[in-house]
Amino acid sequence: MSGEGIGERLDKREGAISGMFNEIAPKYDFINHLLSLNIDVLWRKRAIAFLKRCKSKRTRVAPFKVIDIACGTGDSTIALYKNGIAATGIDIAQGMLDIAIEKNGKLPGNGTPLPEYINASAENIPFGDETFSAATICFGIRNFDNRGNCLKEIYRVIEKGGNIAVLEFAEPRNKIMKPLYSIYLNHILPAIGGMVSKKRSAYKYLALSIEKFPKYGDFCSELSAAGFKEVKYRALTGGVALLYTGKKS
Repeated sequence: MSGEGIGERLDKREGAISGMFNEIAPKYDFINHLLSLNIDVLWRKRAIAFLKRCKSKRTRVAPFKVIDIACGTGDSTIALYKNGIAATGIDIAQGMLDIAIEKNGKLPGNGTPLPEYINASAENIPFGDETFSAATICFGIRNFDNRGNCLKEIYRVIEKGGNIAVLEFAEPRNKIMKPLYSIYLNHILPAIGGMVSKKRSAYKYLALSIEKFPKYGDFCSELSAAGFKEVKYRALTGGVALLYTGKKS
């Protein structure tokens, strides 16, 4: 997959997406933290704090296990592990997973099983019904081609009473921040990401995928349509990112 033009046509076919992320995998972490000024670490902390509260309220005796979908190079999966939560990451890009697996070797033991990683799609999760206590998706849901089917599949593998936490980029509603963010997203981000990764088309895709993704109440409606209850969102950093949460009744 050459990646040429993927930004313009927003090609979300699995082969196109996995190929694109495999190509940028070696520079992905560096560019990600550079372009977000490491604020993405704080966003993940918010999602994990939500899951920890869910864990503390849980009455089931079975272990609390989380599936981290579209886990990429494992940043969110490892963050779960560091907070004492057993996690399994799945992703369609093996190049990203290879980096996540390599990171396992550098993790200190803390009594929690090391993260496991599986090459799999959210549309066909290779686990039985109600296997996991919760699911996370950190900045990956906008890449799903058949989002409705994926959300229903995620709902299937979460136990009754379990939760979902979705982090995704958005566009600030503030009249001052919105145009500044648009300039950053459409011009600065593709320029820097393209220069470092040599794959400008991937970062043009990133900008367009954020613009096209349903936000705020629109995505909440999609979660509700998949069966989740108590669906809500919380704006982070002025609306640059949103944390969506829901519960399987």
